[in-house]
Amino acid sequence: MQLTFAVNKSPDFIFNYLTDMDKFASIHPVINKIDPLGNNNFLVHETLKLGFIPYSFTYPVTIESDEIEKKVVFKAIVQKLTHIEMHFTIRDSGHSSMVEEVISIRTFLPLKGFIRKVFKEQHEQLFRNIERL
Repeated sequence: MQLTFAVNKSPDFIFNYLTDMDKFASIHPVINKIDPLGNNNFLVHETLKLGFIPYSFTYPVTIESDEIEKKVVFKAIVQKLTHIEMHFTIRDSGHSSMVEEVISIRTFLPLKGFIRKVFKEQHEQLFRNIERL
């Protein structure tokens, strides 16, 4: 799955919000908290609404980043059943930035369509939140 976002912030500003987990949690639409575990590993606390019912869960994530290239990779295993990798590349686009995101989802569960929809909605909101800062 590929997504592209135009954001009226500098690449450095966006990179900072994608790599500082306190900042990332503060602007993410469904992540409540992120606990550091050391060595670029974190425990994410997330609450999704399934209809009107909130569903809270945690999962481990590893983050790799390249500040010079403005690239960030999140690798997560959700509920021990779904492996997710998100690759963000941030490029200067004159007065704004372009964020290209590639998401890969591996699961044997028949949830890929649902997961894609959730990511698209969440990340559109995530980058709107970054732009509003």
